[in-house]
Amino acid sequence: MEITSVSDVLSELGIEHPDLNVLAPTQSNYSALLFQPQGNIELGQDGVRHADSALANDQFSAFLNEAVRSSADLVVSPEYSMPWRTLEVQLSNGVAPVEGSVWVLGCESITISELTAMRGRLSHLIEFVFEEIDNTSGRFLNPVAYIFRSKRHGSESSDQLVMLLQFKICPLGDPDHFEVNGLQTGSRLYCFGNGTSQLRMATLICSDAFAFLDEHAKLLYDRTLLIHIQLNAKPRQDQFRRYRSSLLQYGGGQTELVCLNWAQNVHASHDGSEKCWSNIGGSAWYLCPDKFDNRDSTLAENHRRGLYYTWLESLRSHALFFNYSPSLFLLNATKVAHIGVPASLSRRRGPQVVETRAWEPDTASWVVQDSVDDGFAAIAVECGGAETKITAMASTNPFQVERLLALCAGKVEKGANWHTLKELDSCAIESTEVVRRITACQDGEAHHFRVERLRRCKRLYRLLEQSLPAGIADLEAGFDLDWHPDSPHQNVVSKNGRRATAIYLGDDYSETQVESIVKTVEEYLGQSLNDPDDIIEARQRLQVWYRSDEGNDVTFDSHPYVDIDDPKSGSPFDITRPK
Repeated sequence: MEITSVSDVLSELGIEHPDLNVLAPTQSNYSALLFQPQGNIELGQDGVRHADSALANDQFSAFLNEAVRSSADLVVSPEYSMPWRTLEVQLSNGVAPVEGSVWVLGCESITISELTAMRGRLSHLIEFVFEEIDNTSGRFLNPVAYIFRSKRHGSESSDQLVMLLQFKICPLGDPDHFEVNGLQTGSRLYCFGNGTSQLRMATLICSDAFAFLDEHAKLLYDRTLLIHIQLNAKPRQDQFRRYRSSLLQYGGGQTELVCLNWAQNVHASHDGSEKCWSNIGGSAWYLCPDKFDNRDSTLAENHRRGLYYTWLESLRSHALFFNYSPSLFLLNATKVAHIGVPASLSRRRGPQVVETRAWEPDTASWVVQDSVDDGFAAIAVECGGAETKITAMASTNPFQVERLLALCAGKVEKGANWHTLKELDSCAIESTEVVRRITACQDGEAHHFRVERLRRCKRLYRLLEQSLPAGIADLEAGFDLDWHPDSPHQNVVSKNGRRATAIYLGDDYSETQVESIVKTVEEYLGQSLNDPDDIIEARQRLQVWYRSDEGNDVTFDSHPYVDIDDPKSGSPFDITRPK
């Protein structure tokens, strides 16, 4: 893999480096239009094509017209997706990026001879630029096409339309050796910008990630937007994740990764047989700025439009995953770095979804969706009598639900800030990148985790409907499950507005562990309240159930908090306090 400067390549042709909005290191945001298409593909000797060429033409023509309508600064489609015939017709009809915009289009397979013929047909409109490689008969190319406007040296106007083609470098080692036997590889990874007066941008094509080594990461990690386009049945397989670790391990937080795959459940025909990959989508945006906008209101709006927040602890990075359904996502995003921007203005908030569009067959158009189905409604029934309340909360603020359910299950061991998104267990992802969000139910590998968490809530709700201990007996008149940032360690509200804490631990904890959880929550309650009487009341209104060795749901003895001669408003961990 040879990292090649776009500036150097264009200069040899008398063309200046484009002045792209996405590379300007200013406080102004840029817009991005990402296409996650539905997969119905054919694999053959000539590479990868859409099985339904007419439908693909309609969808991708509408996609390019949407790119023009929105004047998006960055437009991306995944590997093997853009039909060449569609692109040629649209360019011939004047559908092209505006000045300052760049299209990054993963295109269907093409041969060198076909590419040369197209260059001849469009030579009056566009300057084709690509590395010289042998015309190997019988092999196909897997290209990404950068399309943008620039100007000739000495020209005042940006009137030169350019298509810079980068060819896949490293074939995917699938069991049938489809690319190993058929792909004609390139050697160049093109890099836009210089990292000083401009930001930088580069693109990996799927398994090119295998050839992206630490030495490449050291050259590109700083002030770079790296785009990873894929047609990938297993986008979070270890080898595909490794480059992210290489890039995001460095300090500075001025690297962002946009991974764009096809939608879930690709159907692929090969040698006369069709197979559904049963794949996830896996498209995601990774970033680690110090001023990321983690407000519930911001992330809940992203959630409603199909972009789901997680925290990737191993890389100390925010990872936002797109809904797996076929969609167009229009986003506003802050630049990967700011240069010469006052600190008061330099706030890298991360990507914000402006609108999400789904394909409407009747009108053959991409139609704005008021909200995107996150899958939660289909499993909310698992929380039993709490379903109505939980579903209503999720529609307003899904993160309130994540916190409520964590507290109901006693998942509070990470400290008094357990409810912040970086500490909340369902928002965290491990290096495997399995998404365990309760309210974003796309990832099937986390199904058991979600159902178990919801069923804990169901059991707790039933227990609260029964005869209750003296400290929370008022709940027998009626209660609601609730979570509020002003009372982060309490999750139940009585009809007269008194808050309480109720936890169901099931049979996952020993009695010693139950006691530890109780003391931990007592400590949190003491830290969150100022008045000693309020502390005493909050601890009196803490009730924890667990399942005994005999299989019965029993309560942990909290009677010490109703002893009038020993109020115990101090820390339960204070060994000097009275017994």
